[in-house]
Amino acid sequence: NKYFVKMALYFPFVLFVNAFILVVLIDATICQIRYSVPEEMRKGSFVGNVAEDLGIDAKRLKSGGARIVISDSSEYIRLDVDKGNLVVGERIDREQLCGQTSPCSLNLEMIMTNPIQLHSVVVEVLDC
Repeated sequence: NKYFVKMALYFPFVLFVNAFILVVLIDATICQIRYSVPEEMRKGSFVGNVAEDLGIDAKRLKSGGARIVISDSSEYIRLDVDKGNLVVGERIDREQLCGQTSPCSLNLEMIMTNPIQLHSVVVEVLDC
């Protein structure tokens, strides 16, 4: 029974130390940026420079393994990690994407590792 008493005393300390280590190692950053693009833009068209807008060196995107994640796994928007640019990956048909919903937005996440950073990117698709 002495063992269980010792464990009960040490458990909160161990839990605190583990939580502290997790926070220090992750060093998570969360930011949000917004862009807008007219619908039907050609593939490869410039959307925005996420590196510049987040104040990150473009080289850091590549070394940090930056990637874009979209919930429906479409490729409407792509990340050029060499330049830090978001570009149109495929033509966006606003009506097909959102119907009559306004505003029409694509919600993306840009994820980087080491340290882990998560940046929310919203791209509003404008009706032209």
